[in-house]
Amino acid sequence: MTEEEIRNAANLELKSIGCQYTIMYMSRLFSQADFLAYKIMALTGKVFSKYEVIQVFEAFTIKTVCDWEWYIEKIICECLQKDTSALGGQLSLKLPKEITTDECVAYLNGLGYFDIRSASNLKSVSKKILVDNRNPFLNFDKETSKRIDDYYVLRNYIAHRSNKSKKALTVVYNKYKQETFVEAGDFLLSIDTEKSQLQIQLFESAFWLSSYKILEFLYPNTYKWIMGNEEVYNENCQARFLAIINQFPRPNE
Repeated sequence: MTEEEIRNAANLELKSIGCQYTIMYMSRLFSQADFLAYKIMALTGKVFSKYEVIQVFEAFTIKTVCDWEWYIEKIICECLQKDTSALGGQLSLKLPKEITTDECVAYLNGLGYFDIRSASNLKSVSKKILVDNRNPFLNFDKETSKRIDDYYVLRNYIAHRSNKSKKALTVVYNKYKQETFVEAGDFLLSIDTEKSQLQIQLFESAFWLSSYKILEFLYPNTYKWIMGNEEVYNENCQARFLAIINQFPRPNE
């Protein structure tokens, strides 16, 4: 396909609610990373104390997981409503081939609410309710999934400060060679010595990379247009991505 053909195909994809939600979610993560890097970290010691930065980091940990779960439910519904055969088999019910978004929400939540506890849990649940050719979560790589799983543990400790959540966080710290127990915000503010980045940057980027995997799987022409001829995501890809954000409408939340 020529670049014009790819762009035209991407335009068609961007009319779908799922693609718009994906772009919206990715733009949120981009704005959040920009805020943390250039408005919080850049002013540490000038406007914000270390304690204040730690409080912001911990608050954003909870926000990141909340936004992720919001987005994931939207994408599951987008995939499920076009093919219910896996869900029908799981529930031993004969369901219509296609259902509405509201019906998807009803099936997912039942009398409670849809709860995703980690990336590993998401993969397990998605295998039960989505057919493989409509399941973007199977493509998550192990490193990214591990980061998301560990971020959930950090979130749980921040939210509850219980002995159980502290014990689970201690196990996570051992993975990252954090030998002494520190508060979650302190850990997120520390540098990963192997990758020379803040821990919070590495954790937050895992969510962006996962959403980019979803974009590649479900909306390949949009992905191709953003990547262009580049082998890896760079500033040229970022410029195309920002052009999409500025050009196309996003759904109401």
